[in-house]
Amino acid sequence: MKNFSCLTVMTCLLMCSAYARSQDLSRYDLSTNEGVNAAREAISGKKLDEGSKKCVRRNSDLPQIVAVGGSAFDYGCLFQGVFVDSHYFENGDVALSQKALDALGWRTANPEERERLARLWVENGLLPFFTVIAQKNEDFQNRSFQPPQAISKESGEIIVTLWISLPIMLKGRHYQLLEYRFSKDGELLGRATMENVALYK
Repeated sequence: MKNFSCLTVMTCLLMCSAYARSQDLSRYDLSTNEGVNAAREAISGKKLDEGSKKCVRRNSDLPQIVAVGGSAFDYGCLFQGVFVDSHYFENGDVALSQKALDALGWRTANPEERERLARLWVENGLLPFFTVIAQKNEDFQNRSFQPPQAISKESGEIIVTLWISLPIMLKGRHYQLLEYRFSKDGELLGRATMENVALYK
């Protein structure tokens, strides 16, 4: 009986998650932050705090995508999910990256273009509230550094690696070298922190 109850709860959660993703949110004007936040409140069933209302990011290179987050005292905004066209996908949703990349033209793109799209998606879709380090700065003068890059494998898998700066709310300066792996179908296969750097002066 206990196992049956657990199974019922899990099934309900999966169904609710699928329902949230399939909701047609086109009645909200997602071209405005007000419309995006109204849609977020409708999805969650509760009001957003004032800090979280400011956690909305758009990028001209990702025209159909709006990234959103929640306000956190130490980090500013924490990534929560994205709107792709008129549908919302939460962070952690297995369909998140694939749906976003499909909207950007992944299926018909050649390998070189897929590398570009994967980089754009990581930098502006999955990491919208962090600073990506594109060029070596003074903190890397005596450390190994690489600019953001995307590399294709023979299997069609694409690996994106890049340095980010963690929020200035933290004491000192903090950097991470991150790696994201995408399948040839645009599915996010994994994310890893390859290196941490903390500087205190």
